[in-house]
Amino acid sequence: MAGNQSCTGCSLSDITPLCMPWQEVNGRRMPRFSHRAALLSYELAASAYDLQLDPWRDAGWRDFSYQVDNTLITGPNVNPTSGGGLSTMISDYFQRLAQSRLKRLNPISQLRGALRQREKADTCKAIVMLRPLYGGRYLVAIGFMGTGKRIYDWFSNFRLEKEEGVHAGFLQLTKEFEKNCDEICFPETAAELGLARLTLNDILEECRRPGSRFCVWLAGHSQGGAVMQLFALREIRRGFLRQNMLGYGFASPSVVYDNPCCDLGSFPLFHIINADDSFPRMGARLHVGRCRVFLPDDDMRFCCYGETWKKPVFQSVLHLLHMVCDSGSAFLCVLAMLGALQTLPAEEAVNVLNGLIGSLIPDMLLHSLGSRREDMVRALIQRAKQGYQRATGEAEPPRELLLPLEKRIAQMILDYGSREFSGACLQALSLPHRLRRRAAAAGTAPYLYIVTERFEDLRQKCWLYPASASESLPLRGDRRIADTRFAAYSRAREQRARALIKRRLA
Repeated sequence: MAGNQSCTGCSLSDITPLCMPWQEVNGRRMPRFSHRAALLSYELAASAYDLQLDPWRDAGWRDFSYQVDNTLITGPNVNPTSGGGLSTMISDYFQRLAQSRLKRLNPISQLRGALRQREKADTCKAIVMLRPLYGGRYLVAIGFMGTGKRIYDWFSNFRLEKEEGVHAGFLQLTKEFEKNCDEICFPETAAELGLARLTLNDILEECRRPGSRFCVWLAGHSQGGAVMQLFALREIRRGFLRQNMLGYGFASPSVVYDNPCCDLGSFPLFHIINADDSFPRMGARLHVGRCRVFLPDDDMRFCCYGETWKKPVFQSVLHLLHMVCDSGSAFLCVLAMLGALQTLPAEEAVNVLNGLIGSLIPDMLLHSLGSRREDMVRALIQRAKQGYQRATGEAEPPRELLLPLEKRIAQMILDYGSREFSGACLQALSLPHRLRRRAAAAGTAPYLYIVTERFEDLRQKCWLYPASASESLPLRGDRRIADTRFAAYSRAREQRARALIKRRLA
């Protein structure tokens, strides 16, 4: 049926769920958390990955723009005013051009892209489009893509420094998108309104005034959900009226470090999170908007993780990853794993490294390192310590947490084997994080399963949800507000969380 996508089957032409009246929640006006709005947002977030926008065009969407890294494709050539013929061929060419730029995987382009990322990030990827509403109003959709398959797409995630009170890497990506807002054009809508030119900046400016003809709808997965948050935060701080915005993120990391002078929960953004997914617990400290968490059960895990869920090594690694409550504890796990490698026989250590980073460093090179392997491990430990320091502000990780974790990981490698352990680590990170189905992967993508099958089971809760069927671990980082009367309370919370982790590791 025209206007439908294959992921969820929802109609892309029925956008009334995105324009529902707000409701009163605890004395505040808030948008409704809607199942149909979540389905549409899922489709938008998924389309940002492959740029397959023909179903959206068939559903009445128009004025498409594509941003891939530092390249913007927009304007009349991308959006012909007359259908068919040469103009349609040109439009299809530009869409394929944008798609091809997402797939640059040859070594030379990888190296050039990595060199570009040394100082700042320019790998923001997004789609922008518009659809008329009723009564002369319009809905602008912005879908932000998450981390891609290229090596340098990951660099922004590890820029953990605080800049303007937020995650520096995600902020750089947001600014890359913002600088193109005056170039993103809507030619068909401009002609309809009798304007010489209409840009996204013009629309954002009008959304700062009551009675705006435009509303902005945002969506993104993973890194895309992080950019969505900072874009919304910065726009609302500039005067963008909240009632003109709605956003849904999937597996969104946290982005804010400092406690702002506003209630982040009042922002019109929702985040759908799988509790098995480690990435939403990383990033900075706070989310912009409200988190809705799904607590997995055995039925969900078997459906989404397939036969992998039955493997004891996968369950053990997944439980280990549930101790990750923020970027600091993620680096703690990395340090513990690298420390465990130093205690293992050389062949076992090489097998683990090959399983974890074999896609980046050839297997033959790892095995030829010999004594240099220890030098490489020490270099990785030094980089991980730097990451831990940036994430936590502490010079060294607490040894009372690090040493038991090293022993636990070393024992797991000995029990299950190095190759099985490293494979389980990658699966425990990737399977719970998937947004879309993959042809070679077994099972349904978890976020597709959640929005289509178990939406009613989403809960607005704190991050103390089950690490397994019968155990609980703290899954939220310390939200310390330095130099205020809340600092002592925050420190006490952190101490209790560390004590609980220590008991679980004992």
